[in-house]
This record gives sequence, C-alpha cells and structure tokens, in this order.
Amino acid sequence: MSYLVLARKCRPQKFDEVVGQDHVTRTLANAIKMDRVAHGFLFSGVRGVGKTSMARILAKSLNCSQGPTVDPCGECASCRAVTSGTAMDVIEIDGASNNSVDDIRDLRETVPYRPALGRFKIYVIDEVHMLSGSAFNALLKTLEEPPPHVKFIFATTEPHKIPATILSRCQHYDFRRIPTEAIVERMEQILEGEGIRTQDGALAVIGREAEGSMRDALSILDQVLAAGAEEITVQAVGDLLGVVSRQVHFDLSAALIAGDPRRCLEIIRDVNRQGFDMSVFSRDLLEHLRNLMTAGICGDDRSLLDMPDTEIDDLVKQARSVSRNTLHRLFKHFSEAFEEIARSSHPRILLEATLARLADLGEIVSAQELLSRIEDLAAGRPVPPGPRGGNRSGGKKEIASPPVQKTAQVNDVKTSQANDAAPIFEADWKNLLVDFGRNMPAKSSIIERGVPAKGSSSELLILQFDRKDGFAAQRAQETDFRKALTDFLTQRAGHPVRVDIQVCDLGQLSTLAKERLEKQEALRLRQDEAREHPVVREAQIAFGGTVSRVRLSDDNKNGTEKTPDMKQGE
Repeated sequence: MSYLVLARKCRPQKFDEVVGQDHVTRTLANAIKMDRVAHGFLFSGVRGVGKTSMARILAKSLNCSQGPTVDPCGECASCRAVTSGTAMDVIEIDGASNNSVDDIRDLRETVPYRPALGRFKIYVIDEVHMLSGSAFNALLKTLEEPPPHVKFIFATTEPHKIPATILSRCQHYDFRRIPTEAIVERMEQILEGEGIRTQDGALAVIGREAEGSMRDALSILDQVLAAGAEEITVQAVGDLLGVVSRQVHFDLSAALIAGDPRRCLEIIRDVNRQGFDMSVFSRDLLEHLRNLMTAGICGDDRSLLDMPDTEIDDLVKQARSVSRNTLHRLFKHFSEAFEEIARSSHPRILLEATLARLADLGEIVSAQELLSRIEDLAAGRPVPPGPRGGNRSGGKKEIASPPVQKTAQVNDVKTSQANDAAPIFEADWKNLLVDFGRNMPAKSSIIERGVPAKGSSSELLILQFDRKDGFAAQRAQETDFRKALTDFLTQRAGHPVRVDIQVCDLGQLSTLAKERLEKQEALRLRQDEAREHPVVREAQIAFGGTVSRVRLSDDNKNGTEKTPDMKQGE
C-alpha cells in the first residue's frame, strides 16, 4: 500500500477540525443552520491555509444524508465519496489548466442537470484567477442566476486578479495565515497519534519555516520523519532545513547590544563553518530584530509576536536591557543593509561589515543631554564620560574643557568689582548689546556673558568674564572678537575706544547671560514637549521617521505645541 503524506492523511473533515480560520468556519456553520447558504463563494488566501479543504467540508455538509448539517456524518455514501474525491456531484476543476472560454461553455452545459446522489451539484474551481477574461465573461450569467441545485466555490491565492463582476456575485472569505502556535499544536497532536517524541523547540522551528501554511508545515514534518530518527530534535530540524538555532540569534543580538563587534564576527564565522546559507541567516536575523523591537515596545503584550511563550519571555528580557531607540536603530540599519546582503555574491562579507558597524555605533544620546554636555564644557565644569560607542580602546576618554590662554592684553585678577559698572556704560549697556548683536550676530552671545567693570571710561571698556565660563572667556580673548568690539565702540562713540578683557572670579553669570540661558532652557522644554506629543509619536510610527527639527512660532502664547518638522527615514 502506498504511503499517504500527512498533508492528505490529516486533512480536516469537519468545520471544528480546521485550524486558524474560526471566522470562516463560524460564518459558514451559521449560514447552514439558518438555511442562508449563498450560491457563490470565493475563498482567498496564501497556500496551505485550508481553502480547498473548507470547500470539501462545505460540500460534504450540504450533501450529507443527515443534512444539510454543520457536522456531516462521514459515513454515508455522499460523505465517503467527497472524502475520497470521487463524488459525482462535487466537480473539482483546475482553473490553471481549464482556463479557456470553451472550458467554461462545457461547464455551463452541465449546470442544468440535477445532482446524481446529493441535494446540490457543487462546482469547485481552484486557482480561479487563472481563467481568461473571456472565460470570466462566459461565467457571469450562470454565476449570477444559477439553478437552485447548483453552488459555486472558487479558490484563489491572488484575489486581486478576480474581476469585480465576479466578486460582486460571490461571498468573499479571506483565509488568514495560521499562527505558528496553532501549527505547532496541530503537529503535536499528529505526532502524539504517531507515537513520536519531540524535543522542546523543534516543532517551533518547523512552524516558523512554514510561514503560516499548515500544508507546508506538514510537508516539512514528513521530511523530518523520513530521516528515521526516534526523536525530532532542534539540531536535526535545523540541519535538514538549513536554519540555525534561535539561540544563535539571541547571542548575536546580545553582542550587538553590548557593543562587541569581535563576538559578532565569531558568531558569523561559526555559522559559516556549519554551512548555513548567509542570505537565509540574514533574513532570520532581520525577523529576530523585528521581534526584539516589538517586544521592547509591547512588553508583556504577546499578541504581536507569533512564537512560543518561552521565546517571547527571552525576547522581553533582552529588550528590557536596552533603550527603545537602540532597538529601532538596530532594526532600521540592518533592514536597509539586508537587501544588499541578499543580492550580493559575497553575503558573508557584507553581513560581517554591517554587524561590526552596528556594534560600534553605541547608545543614542538625546539632544537634551548633548546640549547639557556642551553647556558644561563651555562653563568649564567637569563632563562625565559619554556612553559607549565612540571609544573602543578600553580606557575612559576624558573630555577636557578648553584652556584659557593668556595674552599680553589680558589681566588675570583675583577679585572683581563687576557689579559696580562704570557710569558711562551702566545706563546704555543693554542698548549697546542690541546694536552690537545687530551688527555682529555671531559674536553677540559672547559679549552678553561679560560684565563692564568699574574703571571703564569713555575711552576704555573693561569687560570681565567669569573664570568658570571657560568657553566665553576663551572666545573673548581671541583677536577677531576684540578687534570687532573695538571697531564697533569706536564707530559708535565717534572717537577711539580701547577694550580690556579680564578673566576673574565673578562667582556668577551676568544678568543678561542668565536671561539668555533661561530663555534657551524654556525653548528646549517646549521643543521636548512637542517631540513627545502623542500626535507626533503616532506620526513617527506611521511614517517611520524621526524628529529632525522643531519650529515654534513666536505667537504661541497659550503654550500649545506646534508640530515639529519630520524627516522620513531618519
């Protein structure tokens, strides 16, 4: 006796045996119970999700001797004939090879004849999208007004190729990909009946490779069983299918997160030595990074992850060890490189280069933290070491503040009477800053941090800077700044004016500098609020972009945020 493959041997025979299509089985069962069965059906979906099996179950339910019933007996002559594929009243037609208008004319000639045994004559046309335009047109009238004893069931993997005139005459049922967990559960039932043991995780590998198709999963399972092993192991399935263990992907993502490019290269070397296809491995790694990103976003919500619970637990644990921004960046950059890796004649080289670059990128630093570091650097305050990524030498790289250079024209004083500004500049200082900023906008932020000191006169401006404000003090001592300020004062006063820059211990910033910093801080806070606005966050997710710039209008008096500019793909 010839061997019957599992895909045929374990084909569902009743509605409640169909896996993963509850929305279809429930609707059809209710239609039979209520005697509201339509004359035309269109079943669409990817390969191996149960379209033809559902058509046969529906035919069996309608023609069963105890029916129409949602639970066909399977014992009567009609049920046995449908199961064996010999039913005279259930005509299965291959649309790919019978796609001409003549084939449809022959079908129409048989439609008026009543069924031989059952209540209905049922025509099942598989891959109906392969029919020619003339064949579809020839079928229209018969499909719209068939005899009461005729039912049409169409099945297709490409519903978009079906003419609208056909779709409007049928009830359309979209068959979904079967979840991996449901596929694994069904395979466990089958293997339990066969008396075959399985290692934890082995069937999950088969379920992932099936990509939502039960027929593909059972075909792979048949292939694994043909190897003759007493127990199905993860290693055996991986060797047979050419896929690596899921643990390898976890190890690789851990190396990327830890910033260890050497470990990444070692893993790729081991995978290559085992003879696995690098393009397939890259595809699986891309899926793993997607799952990792999803776990980081959803946390304990498992509805968006189609995998066993044990693997989801490992994903969530690893995702919580790193920021969301890092997960987004890893997936974004690797997905951009994946197409090039898949097309390359040397995928291993490109894969290694991509992973090494990703491992060296380091953590993402927020704009607010960068601004804070710059301010600390400019003020001469100690700056803590930055996040990993820029320095791979093993030591800590110190960020030193710029030294304050002394020149012959700079007097280093220990004490100051800066608050006692010279009367000649005291009353007109703000107006002077406004005029200087209008003429020298690039240097206005420097002079604003200085304080006119006592001793200034109409021919001399003594401008003091706090020693802790290292950035402003250094820039003020530069020749181009002193020359620009001297020329401006001379032109404004109408006679020569000298400038003396002093660096001393003021103990505080000037009032104008404080006001400027407070305004900048308020602006940053508003920009951060705009970036975190729910509408902006949803737009980032929808368009796959990041905020590159935030513009706030001057007339925004009520504190509401303006939508920041978005740049897609950044």
